[in-house]
Amino acid sequence: MADTECRELWFLTLSGGVPDTVSLEPLTRCPRLERLTLSGGVPDAVLDSLSGCPGLVVLTLGDRQRPAETAFTAAAYTRLVKSCRQLRELYLHCTADTGRAVLTALKEADLRRGFFGTIYLGVPGR
Repeated sequence: MADTECRELWFLTLSGGVPDTVSLEPLTRCPRLERLTLSGGVPDAVLDSLSGCPGLVVLTLGDRQRPAETAFTAAAYTRLVKSCRQLRELYLHCTADTGRAVLTALKEADLRRGFFGTIYLGVPGR
């Protein structure tokens, strides 16, 4: 994917899960991609392929109806947040255990961004 193919891509939603054999690395060359939603299963390899998305501000992961299918680990999520320096809002549709693990990992990474130096983490109730 050439840069000219996605210059105006601001929002993207991929439904139904992303197999770990698929790389989303071409999205890292979309300079204006601000909001990304990946519903369904989201394995670590997929999150790792998104490392360094330059303009990503809001990321939503998982499926509200099937939170257990959101298969990423807290470590992969932390790596992604560290590499996407503009990321300020994170919404997870996952199990309570995964949500707690991600919160703990983000606290330990001590990443401070956004308004008042914080990252907003939303884990919607079921």
